[in-house]
Amino acid sequence: MDTQLPSSRVTDIEAIAEARRKHDEVIADLLESSISREDALFVEVAHMGGTPSYIASVSLEWIRRQVNLTDTMPLLKRSIDKETGKLRIDEESIEIISQRSIDWSREAVLAKYLIERDTHKFPPILAVLSQPWVDDPDSDMWDEEGCAKESSITFQRLDVRGRLGLIDLSAKSRLYALDGQHRVIGIKAALELISTGRLDVRDKDRKVKRDEMLSLDDLIAENGLDEAQLQQLGDERMGIEIIPAVLKGESRADAQLRVRTTFTHVNKQASPLTPGEIAQLDEDDGFAIVARRVAVGHFFLTRVRSAVNFKNSTISSRSVPITTLQTLTWMARTYLLAHNDYAGWATKGKELARRPGKEDLARGVADYTDLWDHVAELPTFRAIAAGEPVARHRRFAHEDKNDGGGHGHLLLRPVGQQVLAQAVGLLHAEGMSLDHIFAKLTTFDRRGVLRLDAVENPWWGVLYDFNGKRISIKGRETAVKTLRHMIGGLPTDKDRKVLREAIAEARSIGDGECRDYTNSIVPSSKIKLPEQL
Repeated sequence: MDTQLPSSRVTDIEAIAEARRKHDEVIADLLESSISREDALFVEVAHMGGTPSYIASVSLEWIRRQVNLTDTMPLLKRSIDKETGKLRIDEESIEIISQRSIDWSREAVLAKYLIERDTHKFPPILAVLSQPWVDDPDSDMWDEEGCAKESSITFQRLDVRGRLGLIDLSAKSRLYALDGQHRVIGIKAALELISTGRLDVRDKDRKVKRDEMLSLDDLIAENGLDEAQLQQLGDERMGIEIIPAVLKGESRADAQLRVRTTFTHVNKQASPLTPGEIAQLDEDDGFAIVARRVAVGHFFLTRVRSAVNFKNSTISSRSVPITTLQTLTWMARTYLLAHNDYAGWATKGKELARRPGKEDLARGVADYTDLWDHVAELPTFRAIAAGEPVARHRRFAHEDKNDGGGHGHLLLRPVGQQVLAQAVGLLHAEGMSLDHIFAKLTTFDRRGVLRLDAVENPWWGVLYDFNGKRISIKGRETAVKTLRHMIGGLPTDKDRKVLREAIAEARSIGDGECRDYTNSIVPSSKIKLPEQL
């Protein structure tokens, strides 16, 4: 069957295709001439909650030049403290804009993030576009009733429906970051660092820290960066959403309330992640990655039903989980950092972690798995794996009167697991094998030495608040030293003296008296260190 089209039909199709091509070229030329204007910004219009907004893609260099911090708004000038430079909360400013203070210590951290990370990403900035007349109540842009004759944003549509167009960015226009001020200071700092080769490090109040400076040469050398590629950072583009400071028909007071409400709603609706959710999603922190892999891959944690709480950071006395993902991450960090091999995984201050390589992660998982292999062999954990209720081993005696009494086990509380990881990590780093360490822990477990609410055990008063009959996390560091002492000993007489005094203070009942390990009341000087095995 002949399916060939007649030549006239072919000619028509080609003509249509050519017409479309020329049409697209014309549109592209028109858009290019509009988009490339310095005094205007190409945007798409959005409407939500009665307020129009204008969404655009802009370069980081454009943000550096165009976007200002909210505390420089003329609207707030009178409420800026001249000495501190911070927004002073008074009866005027509190009714204008509820803006959080900038933490300037994040400036250098965010600058490093942009420079060091190939996969850096910032969410869009929400900005307010204002004009000089907005802050001049006597301007003829306000009518006799004090309402704006025009919006502070002049929009020129480029399509029939008014969905695409240009907003005027004349020399008098001013943009202020309503949400994303830390992104703005990070961008400006990164570009300054690239252009000048150095950046002062500041504290949260913007004071320059002595002897702290970021050097571009050092960052390039430490991270193997391409300097030529860094020079292109300013050309990268990100999103910005712009709202008008004043809408047509609004009074100045109404405009202030709308802008303030917008800021408040944006921040309230941004629900923070739980610590567990952060640990689940973190693809940079090596300790979080290791903890996550062990949580879903270790034979013991996968054999026991719902062994890991992946969302919350705490566990109630009657709950089923053995641990939390946040606790597993904390344990991985302290256990692995006890060994110098993992020092490079740590971060300073508010810096973001850098993802370790595949081989390093595999080694971290293996080492952390080894720890949990030994934990799983402890008598209490073997009993749980065999089907005994987790809650019975966790609850204190007074919480389980009708079920044979709770065991109050140290290692079934997040703080106890943290103590274990830190103490065992230090002992292991000092040369003691895990087999040796856990042989002693097994003996402790069988003898009931790991019971928190027993007065004869050193945790009583340290991790167990005997007055409130509840866990007390403030004694964690004392508990770490106690466990180290009981298993392997502390290195100096001074260390032992300090620990003895800390335990005596924790067991104090007032007037220089304490309860000793036999529940007798004795002078604090009579409290001894717990016995070593």
